[in-house]
Amino acid sequence: MIVIKNTFKTTVFLLLLCAQSYGQNFHPKKLQKTLRIAIEKAYGASVRIWGFDTLKKVQTSAQFSGVVVTAEGHILTAAHVNQPGNTYLVTFPNGKSHIALGLGEIEFAENKNFPDVAIMKMIGEAVWPHAEMGWSSSLKLDEPCLSIAYPETLNQPLPTIRFGRITNKKNEFGFIQSTCIMEPGDSGGPLFDHLGRVIALHSAIGIVEDDNYEIPVDFYRKYWTALNILKTYSSLPSIEDAIGNDPHRSAIMNSPGLKDLQLSFAPQSTQLKVSCLRISSMMNGKEQHVNGTLLSVPQRSAGSNIFSSLIISKSSLIGDHPIVLAENKSFVLKVISRDPENDLVLLQPLSTIKGGIQLKQFNRDSLTFQKLGEFLISPQSDQPDQISIIGSMHFKSPKRFSIGYLGAMATFKEANIVITAVQPNSPAGVSGIEVGDQVLSINGIAINKPEDYGAELVKFWPYDHLKFKIKRSDSLYSKNLTLDFYRPPLSNHPAEQFSGGKSIRRDGFNQVFSHDAKVKPDECGGPVFDINNSFRGINIARSSRTTTLVIPAVVVLRLIGDYQSNLMAVP
Repeated sequence: MIVIKNTFKTTVFLLLLCAQSYGQNFHPKKLQKTLRIAIEKAYGASVRIWGFDTLKKVQTSAQFSGVVVTAEGHILTAAHVNQPGNTYLVTFPNGKSHIALGLGEIEFAENKNFPDVAIMKMIGEAVWPHAEMGWSSSLKLDEPCLSIAYPETLNQPLPTIRFGRITNKKNEFGFIQSTCIMEPGDSGGPLFDHLGRVIALHSAIGIVEDDNYEIPVDFYRKYWTALNILKTYSSLPSIEDAIGNDPHRSAIMNSPGLKDLQLSFAPQSTQLKVSCLRISSMMNGKEQHVNGTLLSVPQRSAGSNIFSSLIISKSSLIGDHPIVLAENKSFVLKVISRDPENDLVLLQPLSTIKGGIQLKQFNRDSLTFQKLGEFLISPQSDQPDQISIIGSMHFKSPKRFSIGYLGAMATFKEANIVITAVQPNSPAGVSGIEVGDQVLSINGIAINKPEDYGAELVKFWPYDHLKFKIKRSDSLYSKNLTLDFYRPPLSNHPAEQFSGGKSIRRDGFNQVFSHDAKVKPDECGGPVFDINNSFRGINIARSSRTTTLVIPAVVVLRLIGDYQSNLMAVP
């Protein structure tokens, strides 16, 4: 206990020191250092939760988030994801999972969305990793804040981090508003101040990405005793506790520079802008635009003095006859290679374009925990640059939404794989596949049992060509088709209504990391830099409201290496 206490005092001292040096002006490197210390303090207590049947050992609800705030295991979360008396599986960032019990919650009878306050508690005796509770009464406008929570779309075992500022200390419903972007799965997750203290819990969102509504932590302080009783309160409990005073109130920072990060970073980002170019090409008879990243690489070896202009972009948005605009003129581009697994395409202009990222600017370091929260700059060719933070370490994004769409269901019937449903105007429907057809093979691979059908189809991407061999009555047929992207029905949920929407190809990557830049799908393909001007990677997909995915520089480097090897192989 003494070691923990001394460590805590040292951490607070460092946080206060960073905060004081930051002052009223905007200093990215000083703020970055402050955030780094806050993340280290808060990360381990930010937990992933779902309902759990302890007898059947099965998940019973969608995932959500929370934060442990006492050594005894009290968890702050939102009432709309909690049920008093229910059991929950709580997973910490260290990978360990334990059971918690839903305790008290406050949901007004006339409006259950407010105040949305709930507490859970870990079952069992232990000293649990926990974060410090702050005071929402100490908040300042334009105060920096951090979200550490578990967005449902990514479905990852570790949380992602998002950066923002306080825009409203108390709106008409009593919520705090911040620009830390959230989505389903983040509900109940913590909002931290720059000292690494819990100041609010995630509750709701609006359509605009900057509209995020938070439950003030002072609610939990004021009704702590009442919330430790297994009960749903339809009005504010009569039992009240003292909220207390914030001993670090004077150290709370704010900065007008956070209102416009693009402007605050402009002196640095302007010089990076030339590396982001706008590409147009023809896809399915329509003009498609997307960003590209200009590179300047040695033609044959690392020691060569002859450099070539290359452009990396998002392959699924580059069609026929690509052209890039640079130096106030158009350059015809040649497709050198495509990397379907990473959705990258390597292009070469038919004449040299000035500038470009050199290999010495590539950041080859592994993305460690110590890098979380570092600022990133995503230059845009004709729009304001995007400022964000590193939200995760490297992870694999399984193919879920980007599987090639066939539009035909099959089942095992009388020892055969038989088509049971065909969607109108789907690739299967257009090709002439019908209900009742027996599937014999796909691209020459025999389909003998139900798992063969799904296992074979999951290998393919949209626009891949397939050949189905089918049996209909006593006749054999071959059906050639091209897979499409699956386009789910439009949703009215605010998380699906943000400007630009999601990328169509947004998963199925072996190595990516996340950040909270508001990159639109047609702004993918552009470069990502840190504040030291090191090249961090390529914006490859807008995954969801909260997340843009980046293919790291080391993956791009391998594609360039293959290109250089092929050049050297040419006599």
